[in-house]
Amino acid sequence: MRNKLVKRIAALLCVAVMGMSVVACGGGSNGGAAQEETLTEEEYEAKAEELGNSLNSAMTDAASLDPNDVDAAKEFIEGLKAPFVEFGALKAPAKYADAHAKFQSGCDAMVEYLDICIDAMDSGDVDMEKMTSLLTTIQNDFTEGASMLE
Repeated sequence: MRNKLVKRIAALLCVAVMGMSVVACGGGSNGGAAQEETLTEEEYEAKAEELGNSLNSAMTDAASLDPNDVDAAKEFIEGLKAPFVEFGALKAPAKYADAHAKFQSGCDAMVEYLDICIDAMDSGDVDMEKMTSLLTTIQNDFTEGASMLE
């Protein structure tokens, strides 16, 4: 079961990376933590690019995980949440507001999904219906958000 869980997380990361790569069309400088103020278009694009880079790096790191090392897998999954929390909390400029609402929903669903993965590793119980529902939300929200940017 743990091997399948690691594979699902890797597949989910691929979906998220594809969705975020559409947002990351602009350059710009990398910023710090999530800001209270509405970002400029350039700042928002830089944050999207930063998330995409974080996810690409995580996908590379996931390939080296030992699927039998539960503690390492839980630590890895826990670390995956931060970029989604940070990106979801951004205040997008008007140009990206509607798309960001979708991305925010996808980010929230991703964090919940990752929490369930960690809980499943501890308890051995998996709510497949809930996980499948979250996966659908994540995929749909990132896809819809990306299509709003085209």
